[in-house]
Amino acid sequence: MSPALGSAVHRLCVVMICTDMSEADQIGRQLLKLNSGCLVTYLRLEELMFLSPAGKVALVILAANDTPTMTRRTLSWLRHRWPGCPITVVADAGGGEQEVAAREGGANFLTRPVPMDQWREILRVAAGKDSAVQRRELT
Repeated sequence: MSPALGSAVHRLCVVMICTDMSEADQIGRQLLKLNSGCLVTYLRLEELMFLSPAGKVALVILAANDTPTMTRRTLSWLRHRWPGCPITVVADAGGGEQEVAAREGGANFLTRPVPMDQWREILRVAAGKDSAVQRRELT
């Protein structure tokens, strides 16, 4: 394995299901500033199910405007696939069925537009959790 591939395995991996690439661009720019990860984007859950990243995922962001029923199913699948991984659901409005579905599924919930400092904090926390897990695995 080349050094570049070896180091990528230990970097922060953020998975995002989204229909608005400008949101993905915001996350990507923040990851570049942190210099500690990569962003893997999908348009639909089905793509993620069949083409999942092989390594550890530090954060999942759901920003695809799915129905609350689909959000519940997606959260259930993600909890099974990556137990303990933080998940954030992004929607146009809070206080409705989508927010209830997110919170019942143990996910964070954000409304659009998400401020850049909020994305930065979510990524910082995910990077910190990822580092703690790596230290435990090494000892």
